Amino acid sequence: MKRDYFFTDSQIDQIRDGALLILSEIGIKVNCTDIISKLVDKGFKVNGNFVKIEKSDSSAKIESRKNDTPNFENNATLPAKRSFTTYMSPYSHTYETVNGEMLPISTESNAEMGRFAVNVNKLWPALVPSCPGHPVDVHPDLQFFRYAINSFIWCKDYVPMEPMSLKIAAYHFELCEVMGKPLNNLPVYVASPLSFAGESLDISLAFAHKVKSVSVCSMPSFGANTPMNFVAAYAQTVAETLGGAVLFEALTGVPTDFGTNIFPFDFYDLSMPFGTPEKLLLEWINMEVSARIGGGEFTGPVCADIHTNAPYCGMQACIEKSILASAAVMSGANIFYCSGTLGMDELFSPVQLLLDLEMLDHLNKIVNGMPNDAYNGDLIEEIRAGLDNGYFMSERTADNMLGYIWHSKLFTRKSFVANLKQPGLTEVEKAKEKVKEIMRMDPAWRIDPDLEKEAERIFKTAAKSIEN
Repeated sequence: MKRDYFFTDSQIDQIRDGALLILSEIGIKVNCTDIISKLVDKGFKVNGNFVKIEKSDSSAKIESRKNDTPNFENNATLPAKRSFTTYMSPYSHTYETVNGEMLPISTESNAEMGRFAVNVNKLWPALVPSCPGHPVDVHPDLQFFRYAINSFIWCKDYVPMEPMSLKIAAYHFELCEVMGKPLNNLPVYVASPLSFAGESLDISLAFAHKVKSVSVCSMPSFGANTPMNFVAAYAQTVAETLGGAVLFEALTGVPTDFGTNIFPFDFYDLSMPFGTPEKLLLEWINMEVSARIGGGEFTGPVCADIHTNAPYCGMQACIEKSILASAAVMSGANIFYCSGTLGMDELFSPVQLLLDLEMLDHLNKIVNGMPNDAYNGDLIEEIRAGLDNGYFMSERTADNMLGYIWHSKLFTRKSFVANLKQPGLTEVEKAKEKVKEIMRMDPAWRIDPDLEKEAERIFKTAAKSIEN
């Protein structure tokens, strides 16, 4: 499905020029006097605690990323075959048991769900296993670190995320290096509107010497902390991330990129709604602006979030996730985030995970289509044999049937009459039984015992540092 640009060229110019004007006339708010002093020493002008950035400096940063701006694959020539990849969220703090009970995620249940995810991957290869969510039975500064420990121990292909606490960031870097997966990039999430602040900034400044690059982004809610006009809103969010990138690179010398993100805001429920049409549409617009602001092109997304605000596994969750994934697939996406996640980011459901994976498997079959096969054999002899004996038990059917027909693991394919005669489980009931079955399996993988001991040693050292 080919997409037209949301913004005209002149509107992109308005956004870019507006961002440059905001940075030169208003600047970026910096509350740390030490950082302001360092920026003044580097020639930046200051008005109170706002650091102004000359248009020439901002333009140079935009110009420097032109060769690195993603040119997304043209939707008119999408590859005939695509494999999907999906990830779970680390942000959930609660999980929904098979019986529908909501429980806080603990260190042990987090590890158990990691083992579950690795075994699920054997049935649904699209899933990249990790320990979904983070345990809340440890100190707040250790929760995402414990998640990383668990994921390294139980999930072979786990790719570590950034540290979430400055207090244990050094241990996080040590862990990743010991596991052979050192962190080379860090994100900086600046506060909206126009503030160069936050713990991610503190972490990235403290450990800039450890990484090769940094990316600056923000999460403003449209109309709540941006103007309720798209050109003005994107001018502001480009200004805050572009400005943050200019300042961070000036402070550290680390190559720093920037992106654009605007999220919807529900003025009735006073929440950030996920699973909605506008959330997906804004994802696409965000990608477009990020690509085009530096002179690149955007013809379609490569990824999509399949979030939902639904608080439990059910109709709303399945409908919203299916619609988001279907729309994204038709536009070219093949990477999906937050499978199994409910309540935006706060709840993980193993039952919902299986339903999400089955839905993505269904979509993947549609995308990849039927095999376009050549015929090899004696056609007349095969037809004669079929007339005599039928094709149902033929060698060709037995050898090739699975390549033609997608076999669902959860959804029924029985006729209505057959279901009346012998009612079966619903798809949710099947998913619950499948979850129980997978959880009884031995774990498919576990890290080398010596590396596991080293990971636990690092965690204990980090925990002691928090106590002190």
